[in-house]
This record gives sequence, C-alpha cells and structure tokens, in this order.
Amino acid sequence: MSQVIMIFLFPIGLYFYFFVERKDKPKYQKVFDDFQEKIQNDDSLSSEEKMRKYEDMLRQNGYTIVDATRTSIKGEKRILSMSLLAMSIGAYYVGVFVYLAYYFWMQKPHVVEYEI
Repeated sequence: MSQVIMIFLFPIGLYFYFFVERKDKPKYQKVFDDFQEKIQNDDSLSSEEKMRKYEDMLRQNGYTIVDATRTSIKGEKRILSMSLLAMSIGAYYVGVFVYLAYYFWMQKPHVVEYEI
C-alpha cells in the first residue's frame, strides 16, 4: 500500500511544483514590492523609521538580515519546497536525502533587498 502512495507522490509533486509553487513565486515577491512602495511613498517617515519598518518586515517573515547600512537592508531566507520534497519521497526515500542535501548545501536563498 505504501508503494502505491509513493508512486502517486511523484506526479502530484510535479503538478504542485510547476502549476502552484512556480505560479505563486511572483505573488510572494509582490508582497514585499508593495510594502516597499508603500513605505517609500510615506513622506511622514524619516529614513531611520523607514529602515526600521523594512527590518521589521523582514524579521516578521523569517528572513535573516545579512547586510544593513543606513540606506539599504538585505535579508535572506531558504524556502522549503513541499512539492519537491513530495517528489523526492516518490523516488523511494533516497530522493529525500538528495533533496535535503540540495536544500541545505546548494539551494540559493530567496533574497529581499530594500533601499531608500
């Protein structure tokens, strides 16, 4: 029974990777872009307050601040892909180790950078 489930995990993972996750990446980035536009257009905030709001936004979303100056801030976050994990489980558990190795050592983190 478990082999039947594993056989179906690979195509289900493929579907979610190509038709759900990849389609949602621009929407995810748009949240940060809209926030940046909103903060930049707010004339009542000083540059220090803007930088503080950018930093709060990154920290609330689980980003690690890797570079911060008075005029820019950069955050990074690794995003676990559940569809790729499902595909790797569908490859009879060996793929899980391959995916986790990819996630920890080779995957590039999602980077968000704000500048004043």
